[in-house]
Amino acid sequence: MKIIMYAVLVAMSVSGIPALAMDDVEITAARKKLDSSKDKPAAGITTEEKAIIYVATVENTAFKPLENVTVKYNIFYEDVELGSTAKPVVKSIKGARAFASILRSDKVEFDTEAITLGNDSLGGNYYFANGGESRARDKVVGVWFKAFDAVGKVIGEYANPSTVSKKQTWKD
Repeated sequence: MKIIMYAVLVAMSVSGIPALAMDDVEITAARKKLDSSKDKPAAGITTEEKAIIYVATVENTAFKPLENVTVKYNIFYEDVELGSTAKPVVKSIKGARAFASILRSDKVEFDTEAITLGNDSLGGNYYFANGGESRARDKVVGVWFKAFDAVGKVIGEYANPSTVSKKQTWKD
């Protein structure tokens, strides 16, 4: 088995294919709730809103310091309308953060822009005559981060869930 693996690595290096293609940075992100509010105005509708951010961690996994790194992100979410019969619309918030230098094996953190998610519900025995949903809950569909070097080459990427990069379109 070791001989076969060695032969594959030698063949790849002779053909010009890099044997080990690694990202220069590793990106992770954790969701953080900022605040929430609940309101029950007239007509039996309960409205709840919560603000969230993502705390992104960027780690330099290269064997050298990285200069002029820009991390861009897209947060995709469904904006659901109370009483609507239409399919929810997927919207996105995008942003970026630039770092002059990230030292070898160093980690830097930053917060994304806040996003407000709503949760509306029609209370009691009320219903919509058009058959629309009596509950509307906004939700995050996914987050997608990309790190770029000074010349614009992608040096790291993070998507959660991993399918978000296939189902959504990156917006610069």
